[in-house]
Amino acid sequence: MAEPDLRILQANERTLLAWIRTGLALMAFGFVAARLTVWLRLDAPERSGSFPAWLGIVVLALGTACHVIGAFRFVHARRAILANRPIAPGSAGPVIVAGSVTVLGIAAVMYLAANA
Repeated sequence: MAEPDLRILQANERTLLAWIRTGLALMAFGFVAARLTVWLRLDAPERSGSFPAWLGIVVLALGTACHVIGAFRFVHARRAILANRPIAPGSAGPVIVAGSVTVLGIAAVMYLAANA
């Protein structure tokens, strides 16, 4: 059996790191959004709601999902590379993450517009 090309294995690892970076960024944003509730209650107690807290929780969960999706795709691709099989990763994970971020962004814009 021939040794796999090291560049392909390293590219797979870089892809995993990109998923991790994306997940960490989403988790940081989710934490900030959740903590924003406290600031909004101090600034305008009559208009405070729980939307920022829920937004933060959902974005934190989405960041965690990025880590799971990235790890799953990494392991699947690594096994295929080592077995010298073609890699056919599904597109469901990235599409779900992109769609979820879009929906959450639209919801955040609508919330901010309604409370401006």
